[in-house]
Amino acid sequence: MAPDLDELRAFTARLRCVEACGDAGLGIEWLDAVESLKSVGCAVQAVVADDVATCMREGRKARGLPRAEWGRGIASQIALARRESPNRGGRHLGFAQAVVHEMPHTLGLLRSGRLDEWRATLLVRETACLSAADRAVVDRRLCSDPDVLDGVGDRGLVAKAKALAVELDAAAVVARYRKAVSERRVTTRPAPDSMAYLSVLLPVEQAVCLQAKLGRG
Repeated sequence: MAPDLDELRAFTARLRCVEACGDAGLGIEWLDAVESLKSVGCAVQAVVADDVATCMREGRKARGLPRAEWGRGIASQIALARRESPNRGGRHLGFAQAVVHEMPHTLGLLRSGRLDEWRATLLVRETACLSAADRAVVDRRLCSDPDVLDGVGDRGLVAKAKALAVELDAAAVVARYRKAVSERRVTTRPAPDSMAYLSVLLPVEQAVCLQAKLGRG
């Protein structure tokens, strides 16, 4: 039986009381256990976020609202519940829908604590240009066996996902790259003490060259 909300809140309250134990070995075990808990929590949030969106859309549809209204504001409410800015809600919802509906093995690794939220996000990001069927292939080949990604760093994980994406649909990967290049831009935002941040979005090879030139300036 799944724990109810009161159980979860009670457990959270108990965790708030954890203090240093004075035992390095036990401390390492605590770190490992809490890391697994964070991954499980990410999986739960994904499942719940997807369910919230589904329930809200179906409710609005049942009330006869126009299709354009079915999804309005849902991502912002999810962001609010996660105590993040509204513009991050769309990312959270997109991640949730991807792992729940198209990447069951990734979701399974999250639930088991063998994959953390960031690495799952990398997999979702690198397969975003693929069809649901091709994305499912990447999910199965990288995450159906937990040992496949054991000892593989973030760069290695991204490289594996990219290689599979190219193998499955090179045209989609090229189209994604061209779209990214078309969105290159320079932006500024204010900083303290009459300063400003200058941000440049460029293809990586151009960015490296620009950084080298600025460094010699």
